[in-house]
Amino acid sequence: MDRIEKYLAYNGKVSLICVNTTELIEKIRKIHDLTPTTTAAMGRFATICGIMGLTSIKENDDSITVQLKGDGPIGSIVGIVKRENNISKIKTYMQNPLVELPLKSNGKIDVGGAVGHVGYLNIIKQSAITESEYNGLVPLVSGEIAEDFTEYFATSEQKPTVLALGVLVNKDGTQSAGGYMINLMPDATENEITKIEEALKMAPSISELLSENKSLEEIAKRVTGDKNVQLLENDLEIKFDCDCSKDKFEKGLISIGKDDLTKIIEEDGKAEIVCQFCNKKYNFNKEELEYLLKKI
Repeated sequence: MDRIEKYLAYNGKVSLICVNTTELIEKIRKIHDLTPTTTAAMGRFATICGIMGLTSIKENDDSITVQLKGDGPIGSIVGIVKRENNISKIKTYMQNPLVELPLKSNGKIDVGGAVGHVGYLNIIKQSAITESEYNGLVPLVSGEIAEDFTEYFATSEQKPTVLALGVLVNKDGTQSAGGYMINLMPDATENEITKIEEALKMAPSISELLSENKSLEEIAKRVTGDKNVQLLENDLEIKFDCDCSKDKFEKGLISIGKDDLTKIIEEDGKAEIVCQFCNKKYNFNKEELEYLLKKI
């Protein structure tokens, strides 16, 4: 079962969130029929999107759209995140989900090669109440995803962040997936920073820790070096949730205009639309299309 927990370390001078998203990433893998390479990339991406839903979204119905575009073969990755109380709801898609690359010389999946090293990360925050929009755009650092989001937090939000994301994939699917994010409070000193740096040098990767079935509390202690971390919240959830519907796609068909819709009716007599986020299919027969045409 996926788990998400928030902690404080060093008497409240450091905050962190630890997540196990194995079931979530396996669900996304099945929806999009991902390869091991694209599972690793999507797993990291979806995990940090889910974390942001719980750390960056403060009000229900606010949303974050995340666009990651590199010059690698997988093309764009897009995620949309909304929050409903303690639940971070995400939906994601990848432009080329069937990409598979050889392992790197160290035996690791080549996520950076799949994403690409040149491109951008774009974060669009939208407020449902004020109808305002914030756009944060940063160039990719490595395409390894964690480093790219770390750069975004540092430059666009002025928030020094330690971020680790990992996915282990085997022949049966997602073996483990998750991550952690550490942030310093304003009263943190060099002493806390040094202790965390030393702890991180000694800690295994997040993928290893999860595959060893370490609890999130154990992970929090390992990566901060604080054996007395304080649990803040453990009733949080990240879930895949696509809100597509036939009504929404009807509006999309109307929006293409009278000429294009007439062409579809005359040439095909029907339309099938596939949601890019969840792969659900919506079929429209000729009568339905003609009814929509009258609405234009």
